[in-house]
Amino acid sequence: MDNKMQLIIKNATYFTNGGFLTGNILVKDGKIAAITEDVTGFSADQEIDAKGLYVLPGLVDSHVHIREPEPHNREDFYTGTLAAAAGGITTIAEMPLAVPPPYSVENLEMRVKLAEEKCITDFCMYGAAGYENRETLGDLVEAGAVAFKTFLHPAPAGREGEFVGLTVGNDGELYMMLKAAAKTDGRYYFHCENAQIIKKVEEELHAEGVEDFSFHYKSRIKVAETESVSTIIQLAKATGAKVGIVHMSAPEACQLVKEAKAEGLDIKAETCFHYLTFDDSAIDKFGPYAKCNPPLRSKEDVEKLWGYVADGTIDYIGSDHAPFIKDEKEIGMTQGIWKAYSGMPAIEVMLPMMLNEVNQGKLTLERLVELMSEDFCRIFKLYPKKGCIAPGSDGDFTIVDLNKEHTIKIEDMYSKARIVNKAFDGQKVKGAPVYTVVRGKILMDHGKVDESTKGYGEFVKPIK
Repeated sequence: MDNKMQLIIKNATYFTNGGFLTGNILVKDGKIAAITEDVTGFSADQEIDAKGLYVLPGLVDSHVHIREPEPHNREDFYTGTLAAAAGGITTIAEMPLAVPPPYSVENLEMRVKLAEEKCITDFCMYGAAGYENRETLGDLVEAGAVAFKTFLHPAPAGREGEFVGLTVGNDGELYMMLKAAAKTDGRYYFHCENAQIIKKVEEELHAEGVEDFSFHYKSRIKVAETESVSTIIQLAKATGAKVGIVHMSAPEACQLVKEAKAEGLDIKAETCFHYLTFDDSAIDKFGPYAKCNPPLRSKEDVEKLWGYVADGTIDYIGSDHAPFIKDEKEIGMTQGIWKAYSGMPAIEVMLPMMLNEVNQGKLTLERLVELMSEDFCRIFKLYPKKGCIAPGSDGDFTIVDLNKEHTIKIEDMYSKARIVNKAFDGQKVKGAPVYTVVRGKILMDHGKVDESTKGYGEFVKPIK
């Protein structure tokens, strides 16, 4: 072996095969070359002394919205991946919610080209799946889509362009889409909320004069989520399609997924960190800045959701990074929370918030790695290229300090949409990423991101 390395991580306590070992990690040409007890005789372009730190396989954010090419004033691939690197994320999985969405191979390839020009982290991409493009889903699989996303509700007013090819109009269209999906090798994920139930509850609340911030979580009741999840399960059984549910928030919906898994259905489940760390009192406090869909649930529901993380019903955790400009949130302060756009640009704060939960005993660091790296990579066929610290795998690492106490501050963030992150501003946490390394290149060092790395990121396709 050539003794000149790209990167050496010395004194590493690193994750592998479900636990932590110690050694020195050698990276050459973007790949892990070896893990050794002694580095005598080796040299490297860059070195990290990881003594007192934990070296994790590069973490993946399973649920990221980048608004390029439009509306890029919310976020673009450069600023979004600067934020990712700042938050310890080495690969993003980009969701199809921009103009135009990737409902065709042409659109997917256009988005990949844009991302290759600007991303600093690596990236994979969901395709858009709807009733209208159901016959071309297999082409998107062949083009490298890591999975698919579908909404079961119409496009919000004024955002029609973002939802082209992403919706089904009714259960009949959903059934036909899943029949077509079953013929492909893709997995199909759904935003599960019954829009008709929500609409009627909204009308009732307006009639009763409920106009405060609580309108949001009182209108998007749990049965809207559970009914929708139930429909997906039944139609997946009928068609044989491989499915998944994103950003699960209702424990009752998780129970349905747990039972479906026990029956042998090929279904996966994602939740987001904010459903585990916030409850609906955050909406009362922050209003539109804590507005997301599904909504934050009650404190009791949060505790129950942790149970489904513990028992494996939840397969992985993402941020649902959803950037918006200030005006799109502020309208909810003056004209009603129902007017504000839903979502929080949270990619930078997900890992610190979850490390804080590790320190509080809600989960182990080993389980965090599974939920935020290894299991996602296995499900999405990126493993062992990603999600693994072993010779031959990509030299992707998220190096964390479990003991670092700090306060999350908007002014320290890289996201273009940081100004609307008021729900996280001032949060005191214990645990932080201190290095983000992608294919042997240090992108973030103690909170400072190398902004010269624009275009370094690569498109990651599922391994055939």
